Parts: sequence; C-alpha cells; structure tokens
Amino acid sequence: MTVVASRYARALIDALAEASPAEGLEQLQSLSRLLESDPDIRKLLMSPVIPPDRRERFIGEIGQALGLDSRVRRLFGLAVERRRLGILDEVIAAYRKMLDERSGVLRARVTSAAPLTASEQQQIAAKLEQSTGKRVVVELDQDPSLISGLVVRIGSTVYDGSLRQHLAGFKQRLLAG
Repeated sequence: MTVVASRYARALIDALAEASPAEGLEQLQSLSRLLESDPDIRKLLMSPVIPPDRRERFIGEIGQALGLDSRVRRLFGLAVERRRLGILDEVIAAYRKMLDERSGVLRARVTSAAPLTASEQQQIAAKLEQSTGKRVVVELDQDPSLISGLVVRIGSTVYDGSLRQHLAGFKQRLLAG
C-alpha cells in the first residue's frame, strides 16, 4: 500500500466520518468493479486527448449512474486528474483497513484443507473474538496441501495448526536427533 493511496483513503474516510464510511467503501468497490468490467472506460478517463471538461462530465455521469456520494465522486475526479486511477485498489484496501480500525474489527484469513461448515466458521470466529477482544470477520481460503487443520492470519500474525506444519516440525526433530 503506497503512501499516496493511504492519503486518499484517509481524506475520504475523514470526509465521510459524519455520514456513512461503510457506504463509502461500497461505492469505491462498485467504482472499481465498473472500471474492471470495462477497460475502455479507464482508457477514456486516462486519455490525454479527451478535453478536461468532457472528462469531468463523464466522471459526473459515472458518479450519477453509480449513485456515488459527492465526496467519493470528488476523490474519483482527483484520481483521474492526477493520473492515479491505477492505485484505486490500493485506496480501497487502505480505506477498508482504516474503517476496520475505527470500527474495532479484525479481519482473519482462515485457510483450511477442506471447506468449513457454517457452524465451524462461527466457532472459529467466536474463539478469535474471545482471544482478541474484538469483533472478527473471517475470510476463508482453502488449501488441500495443509492435509488437515487450519492456518489463521490476523494482520502479520500467523497461527499454523495444520497437519502439514506438525509433520514438518516432526521431521526436523527426527533429523536433529
């Protein structure tokens, strides 16, 4: 995440603090989805041959079609004007992180060897909330190479309870004598 992306995200989340910062995230994501689904829009917005007033009208039309808050629309226009549309996904990541911090939410990336049932997901979330004292949002991944067990990543901390890790540790102990 770049410093520029963090600055854009902080400016927007501060501007939306009184309104609904969560809606700001949804709007940024819908804007990103639009730009990903139609690369021609991105090319048009970034084209130096398009006059600035026409580009501004186009940004306004996109904002209106997506129902963007005026502050989100201004950030979008500023990113286009300064040729920083390429960092939109970084802005979204920084914004999400700041929103989570303000809301007291932790995101836990849980990787399992097999799909987890809804009950197992709830149990994992409850245990993580109990140990962290914060509300935890569980994001799931699957990796059959784990064999069984879980790997949980919260920020930069990793809890590896996979059978693959236990076997690797067992192998090291055997080789060490």
